[in-house]
Amino acid sequence: MPAPEINRRRLLTSAAAAAGGLALAPSAAHAEALAARRAAPTWENLIEKSSFGSTTAFNQSWNHLYPWDGGADTHNGAAKMHSSQISLSQGVLTLTATRLAAPDGTSPHPPNAPLWYRSGAVHAKRQILVNDQFPEYDIEGEFSTDTGLGVWPAFWTTGTWPAWPPETDILEYVGNSTNLFNTWNKTSTGETGEEPTTDGFVTRTKVPVATPGEWHRYRVWLYKEGNDVMIDYYFDDYVATHRGKDWAGIPQWLIINLQMGSWSSEIEPGGAGWAEQRPGPDGDTHLRARNVWVGRTRAW
Repeated sequence: MPAPEINRRRLLTSAAAAAGGLALAPSAAHAEALAARRAAPTWENLIEKSSFGSTTAFNQSWNHLYPWDGGADTHNGAAKMHSSQISLSQGVLTLTATRLAAPDGTSPHPPNAPLWYRSGAVHAKRQILVNDQFPEYDIEGEFSTDTGLGVWPAFWTTGTWPAWPPETDILEYVGNSTNLFNTWNKTSTGETGEEPTTDGFVTRTKVPVATPGEWHRYRVWLYKEGNDVMIDYYFDDYVATHRGKDWAGIPQWLIINLQMGSWSSEIEPGGAGWAEQRPGPDGDTHLRARNVWVGRTRAW
């Protein structure tokens, strides 16, 4: 599987790791070039901001569940995904995670967490493919999310099976109110802030967020540079640039999900609290999205 086989403990629980990435804003010329391309006739929209406006619009651009295995309902957390946990209202997609009275089995993906939550996930029908024909993509959305121990919302891309990495995490809160902009690579890029993990190499930029429950814009601009893909990350405004090593030509899925428990509860598999996935929230937890939009340039 692309993401389910990942051991992410080293990234998610390392308190000593420093923020990575380039903290300088893109040059004025670069920003002007991006704006010009977006306004050019070669620009095309893959997902419109209205895709959460109705069930019909949603079904044109999105599928329920995770994209692997033709529609999977589990990942590497403590939530099993159900269509009943997905709702649309006034242009807003809401994913709701609900604590159960007893676990619904265990996840088949490491670390095999007991499934104490019922939640929701969706993925885009169109894949992201940065190559010579489509050298630039703009992916963005406005999100409001609950955070805290046991809460793991995400807006991210991942390489189609068996190509993992690449992965870029555009929105990811793992048990606290710090958003993680993560870029996962198979081989080292040599970029500032890159760290080795058991699964490859990751460059990350950490953004403390005072109000994750309020609406904020999360965005990446992907653009081809040789065999690599450069990734400009935005939290409302520009934050950092990472390098996706040898990402060009690898298709990726775009996913929105509300995962729970497991890594985000800061408990070790099999340790105290693991069987109950504690600490973790009772009742309902929410991730809300609106104005999610994907566009790209076409070179020919």
